[in-house]
Order: sequence, then structure tokens, then C-alpha cells
Amino acid sequence: MNFLRVAVVSVILLSSGCLGQGEGDLEFLGIEYRDPPEAPNFVLFDQNGEVFELSDHEGKVIVVAFVYTACPDICLIISSNLDYVDKNLGEKSDDVVIISVTIDPARDTISHLSEWTENRGYEWYHLTGPVSTLQQTYRSWNVIIDNEHISASEPPESGLNRLVLMYPDNSSTILEQKGFGENGSHFISETILESNITSDLGDGPNSSGTIGEWTSDEDWDWVLHYWDSESEIWVESQVSSSSIVMDSETHLAWMSSNSNTSMAPPGEDCNGHGWIMGSGSNAHCMCDDGYERGDSDWLSCFIIGSMENNSTGSQDPHDESLGEYEVGHSTTTFIVGKEMRKRVAYSGIFWDADDFLQDVITLADE
Repeated sequence: MNFLRVAVVSVILLSSGCLGQGEGDLEFLGIEYRDPPEAPNFVLFDQNGEVFELSDHEGKVIVVAFVYTACPDICLIISSNLDYVDKNLGEKSDDVVIISVTIDPARDTISHLSEWTENRGYEWYHLTGPVSTLQQTYRSWNVIIDNEHISASEPPESGLNRLVLMYPDNSSTILEQKGFGENGSHFISETILESNITSDLGDGPNSSGTIGEWTSDEDWDWVLHYWDSESEIWVESQVSSSSIVMDSETHLAWMSSNSNTSMAPPGEDCNGHGWIMGSGSNAHCMCDDGYERGDSDWLSCFIIGSMENNSTGSQDPHDESLGEYEVGHSTTTFIVGKEMRKRVAYSGIFWDADDFLQDVITLADE
């Protein structure tokens, strides 16, 4: 199933023609097929568990999008645009069918799509199905699989406990592993062992010994800390690691006593209400529902509406990295004519919903 942890970029591979300005009487705002190819048929299941066959809707204009629901960020722009189109078809609504085909069937099950569409008020078809059937659908519609981006966009499947190692030169290492139910000593030793870092420490809150290339001496020793999620700071522990029982929110750190602890990585990403996407200058929070990034602090998540505008005028690293993530979040959305041929395509995610709506109505009037 790892194959299906994917994102897509759709390309239109034309065997019967090319894209460009059409020569017919109709004018389109999107990219028009000069020699429209047939729209490949497929049979899948909708969010109500009912069989959906594309060819059953011949004689109507059909919008076909390839999307997934797990990402809470820019990859939902297409669904938002389709919702706008669906709500503004007016008297043409009976002549148009909108379809969203999942590219993440491991998560977009029938039951999930049913709940998701109900919560969002989406009334068009959201389709899923067996892996083999979906793979054939992707191939026939020239949807190319990319193996990296959905994984980067999704929250962790389950919580991990964090161990931070902070060295005398203020450099640090972040290690994460499941530690729920373990005592702190076992969690620390197992996490360090899994990371192939050498260590030889005692068990007290202050300890001499070695972590990696650093061995304590008469000038400094290792000090155990725990993460205080309320104050969002590392606090020096007064008990040994073996006395600590790990729960889902327990995060620990061994820090050298002569390091600047204010430079230590946080014990949890995004105030515990999100996760980090991207790296370096493009790192930013993907915040949970009900939370948002601050205007100038893109590595924190705050309750929506709780932050005053503190914009610095600098570019959100999420926006800066759109080019990097475009491959993973982008796709092509097709408009199929009544004769079951691809007529218009909108590439990417930032197409204009009003332009798209106009092209749908143009084909509905044909």
C-alpha cells in the first residue's frame, strides 16, 4: 500500500492531437483540446457505497478531478473551487456531473468520504474503489504517480515521543519514537540505540558519561530535562529518567550543563497542534483543525482568531515552497463534453473558479 501514499501531477499525453486554441465556434478560457480524445470509462464506488460508471452520464458535461482529502492545506483548493462551481451552476445543474476521484484510497474509504463530504457540505460524487481498478483509472487518464508529497503533507499516523540531545557547542539532535507506557530510562536507551548513537550515561537527573562524540568532564555534565507544554519550555528534571512514566505528551532531553538551553529544539512541533512540513527556510507548520499559523511565526499554531496581526511583511515559507510542492499538490482537472470526449483542461491548483464555471456552462449550452 506504500505505492498509494502518493500525490499526483496529471499530464495530458495526446495521441490524437495537441492542446491549444480550438478552431470551432466555442471559445474556452481553459486549455482546449484541438482534437478531443475519448474520456476513458471507469467503474468505482461513490461516498454512499453505490456503483458509479462514467459512461452512464453520457449526454451531460462531466467534470473529472483527481484529489485526496488527507491534506489540510493547498491540495484542497481544487475541492473548494469545485464546490463554488457546483453551487453556481444555476439552471445548468441538471446538465452537469462533478466527480472527484481519490488518489489516496488507503485513507479515502467509502466511510471516510461519506463523513468528509457531509461535514463539508459537498454534494457531488467522490469516488474510490479497489486498488487495481484505481490504478487502471490513473493510467487511462494519464495520471502520473509521485511517491513523496502526500506523506509530507499528512499528520503523523500516531503520536511519537521526542528525545532531544543538546551538546556543549549548542548543536542538537532530535530523535522520535513511540514511548507510551515505558519508563523514561528505557525510552531514552531504546531511542538512542535505534539511532545508532553511542551512549553511556547514568540514570540520575545529572549524569556523567558519553553521548555520541561528547563526554562530560570536570567542566560540565549531562542534565535531564522534560518539556512543559503549557509554558512551552524545557524544565530541568528533579527525578531520574527511570522514575518517569511516558505518556503521549512526555518529551525528554539530555542537555549539557554548559549549553545555551534557549537554543534547544522544542519538545513538540507547532505547540502540539500540528506538524512540520518542509525543511530549512521553507519549514512551516501544518496546523490541526481550529488552529492557524501566526503572521510572522510560521513554526507555531494558535487558536484561530486568537492572534493579533503581527505581520512582518515577510513571505510565508509555505508560499515560498509552493514551487517545490507543486508537483505533489498539483493535478489536472478535466471538463468532458456531452459526447464523452475531453474538451478542456485546467492544470494545477490556482485556476480561476469563475473561468472554469464559464467553460462548463459553455459546454452545457453546446
